Amino acid sequence: MEFTVKDLLVMESMKDADVLSGHKYIQNGIEGVTIMEGPDIAKWLKGGEVILTSLYAIRNFNDTEQKDFIAKLAEKSVSALIIKKHSEEISNQLLKAGEQHRMPIIQLPQDVPFVDVMYPIMGELFNNQVTKLQYYKEIHDRFTALSLADKGLEKIIRTLEELIGNPVALFDRNFSCIVSTYQELERFEIVEKVHFYERTAGIKFPHYRQIVKYPELNNSKGHQIVVPIETINHNKMYLLIGEITKSLGELDLIAVENAAISLSLELVKQFAVAEVEKKYKNDVIEELISGKVQSINAIYEKANMIGWDLEGSFAAVLFKINRFSDVVLEQKSDLSDRSHFLVYEAIHHYLPNGIIANRSNLFIVLWKVDKTGNSNSSWTNEITKTSKAIQEAVKEQSKDISVQVGIGSVVSNIAEIPKSYREAQDALDLGETLNGLESVTAFSELGIFRLLRHIKDSTTLLQFIPQSLKELLEYHQANQADLLKTLQTFLECNQNISQAAKLLFVHYKTVVYRLERIKEITGMDFNDSEEMLSVRVGLKIYELTERENKQL
Repeated sequence: MEFTVKDLLVMESMKDADVLSGHKYIQNGIEGVTIMEGPDIAKWLKGGEVILTSLYAIRNFNDTEQKDFIAKLAEKSVSALIIKKHSEEISNQLLKAGEQHRMPIIQLPQDVPFVDVMYPIMGELFNNQVTKLQYYKEIHDRFTALSLADKGLEKIIRTLEELIGNPVALFDRNFSCIVSTYQELERFEIVEKVHFYERTAGIKFPHYRQIVKYPELNNSKGHQIVVPIETINHNKMYLLIGEITKSLGELDLIAVENAAISLSLELVKQFAVAEVEKKYKNDVIEELISGKVQSINAIYEKANMIGWDLEGSFAAVLFKINRFSDVVLEQKSDLSDRSHFLVYEAIHHYLPNGIIANRSNLFIVLWKVDKTGNSNSSWTNEITKTSKAIQEAVKEQSKDISVQVGIGSVVSNIAEIPKSYREAQDALDLGETLNGLESVTAFSELGIFRLLRHIKDSTTLLQFIPQSLKELLEYHQANQADLLKTLQTFLECNQNISQAAKLLFVHYKTVVYRLERIKEITGMDFNDSEEMLSVRVGLKIYELTERENKQL
């Protein structure tokens, strides 16, 4: 399709022309033709022209000036310099400069008029342009029809492969393959990025090239064209074309450009549909967690419409986008949208059929739990493990956000979902206080804190700390922290001194000595079960209030 200097040389008017230098570069593409009238012609060139000249305009140039003249033409990507033969010899410096700057220099017989060269070139360029326009319209109409017919991403990809005769694949932002026309194209290793490639340097749409190695094709190497496709919801994807069968020509690139536009429109359409679906899902979730289900049959019908199965047992799990960096705060709108997308994408990756909704910076998941033969700790551990994997997936994509997780208890019917949701909220709030902004906290693991959570006034809470423990808390000596830690560990080990010593990494006698000092300071009776219960509760209250004070 591309008209080159090589094609020009086979024309009737050029049959007696001689290529004096730059033989290796006769594949240069031609985009125009002009006659040189003055030595400053480079100022008026657009690029890709064939220059016709008798060299009269530069007849007085010395060797250095001639070299500079050729260099300026090369800067404008002149395809070839055609010189009409005359009595004077063409200087070797001019020919060497042509070779150096990849510009063929061709001598035309004196009896061949310039118009006999110009008209055929202009005719070929015009015909090529008409052909490209016709092809562009045909391809544009074809991809538009696919979009209007709602054929989806796969049909667009397969149509592009059919048009360009090379395998095509679509990858998501993490370079996981979504759809491919050639399985071997799905796995590759990048050898190097190609920052400039002459044959595709003129492509107008965003793209880059890379050389890759295909493990499933005996590690053979090949070129790929990568076209990033980004839509309004930051859902970036990558269109990859592997030049396995042949190199892409001009018409192939027209097809690639139209396919990229069609894919972008398809992604925008999918985003619009997803937004409507998301609102519908949020409304259904709101009914479930608020306990305002007016009709069981109606809520099941709504759930079925969006592919949700409400049969079985569920635990409410909340994912909270908790923290933004200073950079995010400065650009909150765009990056907040991106953070929501990343969190949803991570949750959906691990729970592809999950019941997921979004409210502000909170993602609500009704996590289906198979209670058959599983203990309470078993399903809790499973959810905790998956939740941590989701946190890590988000962190790999962005260091600017942190995700905190709260897990409610399992309920057996949808009428109890509000209870599990409230527990997940309590787990979030207490988890932030006790374990930080990137914690995964299950309500079932909160113990006494579940009761303390409902007492809002810290002054009231402090009244439940027994006097004996207050004595230790008010003991302002250097070893107060060691004594407090020893008491806490001793009680957590059910008053087993040996086990407490192991956890504290101290000698058995050290623990005995510290417990004696605690008795002296506080008057505690470790044999009084009621007092020990009060002390345990008091330690929990102290821990809770201390963490709350640190956050203020």
